[in-house]
Amino acid sequence: MNDPAALLRIEDLAISFASESGRVRAVTGVNLSIYPRQTLAVVGESGCGKSVTALSILRLVPTPPGRYESGKIWWAADGSEPTDLMRRSESDMREIRGNRIAMIFQEPMTSLNPVYTVGEQILEAILLHQRVTRRQAVAIAQDALADVGISDAASRLKEYPHRLSGGMRQRVMIAMALACQPKLLLADEPTTALDVTIQAQILELLRELQNHRGMAIMLITHDLGVVAENADVVAVMYAGRIVEYGSVYDVFERPRHPYTRGLFESMPRLGQTERRLTTIPGNVPDPAHFPTGCPFHPRCAEVRDDPKCAADDPQLLEVAPGHWVACWHADAYDRGAVTTPDVATRRDSVEVIPSGTLPD
Repeated sequence: MNDPAALLRIEDLAISFASESGRVRAVTGVNLSIYPRQTLAVVGESGCGKSVTALSILRLVPTPPGRYESGKIWWAADGSEPTDLMRRSESDMREIRGNRIAMIFQEPMTSLNPVYTVGEQILEAILLHQRVTRRQAVAIAQDALADVGISDAASRLKEYPHRLSGGMRQRVMIAMALACQPKLLLADEPTTALDVTIQAQILELLRELQNHRGMAIMLITHDLGVVAENADVVAVMYAGRIVEYGSVYDVFERPRHPYTRGLFESMPRLGQTERRLTTIPGNVPDPAHFPTGCPFHPRCAEVRDDPKCAADDPQLLEVAPGHWVACWHADAYDRGAVTTPDVATRRDSVEVIPSGTLPD
């Protein structure tokens, strides 16, 4: 049923939220897998379901108003048999959260508690998940801060979050997430609100820690340059579903969904000053009022007279080995196969797209 080599596998995940107009679909039929040492990038505009998908892995979607409509989340760390996190008890999940699976949230200033020192917040996670004394926990916390490039770690443990810069707070969040040596790190826009230089430092830090510790990363971002430099596999999300999935090389070399191509077209390129950037018209649709048919068709510049675009929602089909797309008019879509998205590629086994490289 499940390849034991996969660290995490999500099958047909669907999540909705209660609203005044009824149940709102936030995530619909998401399938993806993450392998050890692999970086899976989840890309898309705000409101497309990226963060909700990540939160669901840790069962952090508040219920109510949220509700897990369907799906399974298979977790298989250390070569163990896969277990469905959706069926685990809350006490089991508390053991997994922050220990086996950790998460870095978008804004460190709102994620760190302002009334506790950095050290108190890191120690809480260590003492909760590891059988160590407080003195040993302090040593682990100091090592964690040193690992993320924070000097004079002993003094920094006594600081309050507001006394640290944005880049320093983000490093603290990474140190807190990695203090218990997790197998999977969920990084939700880890460089939001940081300047370009600090962004590069944080991403380089994550790569170094991944290589050193052998962990997998689920990287949520809207920056295709970050994806090109860091990801092994890309899942493009739109309106709560995955519309394209494949290795970073395949998706960048030959994007098959109009939405993916629209994202690439909206990115500036060095050395090109005459061409006006193309924008995707409109906005991500309101989850309470998704359009019929393909959810992207009202914004699609390539929509045709084919009534299927407005009437029928396309499935995610494998149109080439290791490359999935959900578009009626994608190349080879009529010959596509119904298979579960699953790409085990890692950077050490495939050419990586150079930083900033985008398809023409």
